[in-house]
Amino acid sequence: MARRAPNSPGMDDRTLRAIVTALAWLGVVIVLRLVLAFLYDRWERRRADGDIAAAARRRTTVSFLQRILVALVVAIGAWSVLSIFPQTNEVARALLASSAVLAVFAGLALNTPLGNLGSGVLVAFTQPLRLGDRVTVGEQTGFVEQINLIYTELVTDDDRRIYVPNTQLTTTPIVNRTIKDPRRTVTALLPVRLGSDVGEARRILLESATDGVGDVRVTVSEITDRLVWLTVTGFAPLSADVPTLASELRERGLVALSGAGLLPTA
Repeated sequence: MARRAPNSPGMDDRTLRAIVTALAWLGVVIVLRLVLAFLYDRWERRRADGDIAAAARRRTTVSFLQRILVALVVAIGAWSVLSIFPQTNEVARALLASSAVLAVFAGLALNTPLGNLGSGVLVAFTQPLRLGDRVTVGEQTGFVEQINLIYTELVTDDDRRIYVPNTQLTTTPIVNRTIKDPRRTVTALLPVRLGSDVGEARRILLESATDGVGDVRVTVSEITDRLVWLTVTGFAPLSADVPTLASELRERGLVALSGAGLLPTA
């Protein structure tokens, strides 16, 4: 009977070393994340100056830098594990020794996920948007939940997650609705009978404005053969449920105008 060839010498030892090394680096990553979070929280408490905008800028930059640092540690850990095995170690050395590697990396940085990483760095420091901002990127609008190494995560009003490639943030116009005025606009369009007292209608609509909407204004939007269309505009906090507030604004306005006999008749 043919005898089975013994395992290569040292193979079990290398496997065990690889497992131990991977677990050690995993522990390093976990400890690093905890330490960075602790140091940042402590730093923020010391800098508690009440400036929400400044805090958002710091949080955006530090959060992205933390992700880069953790990613570098993970890459070093993976390299350490792979270098234990002769086959993967030789391949890695051959790649690093090749002069073409730098040219390949330069090309990748322009057209691949490395380009997203570079764009993320630019966004983290120039900050056309920050964590917590309400922005519009292309046709997508939402709150900035996270700025990852490759994607930026937006949360829409209906709680959908949209992942925007970071390169799009440097090539597409961004509408930031938070930096100057952290309020959201609530509007309602209401009809008034032509020939009625527009000033009285404006007063009634101002009085009927729903709770949660401030700085309310009423303007004449359009005049037709039978109707005068009035637009009620107000501002709500950034976290407000705008569709619900707009619906309440229209409902109360219709009730108030109907009670005053200002609505158009059939």
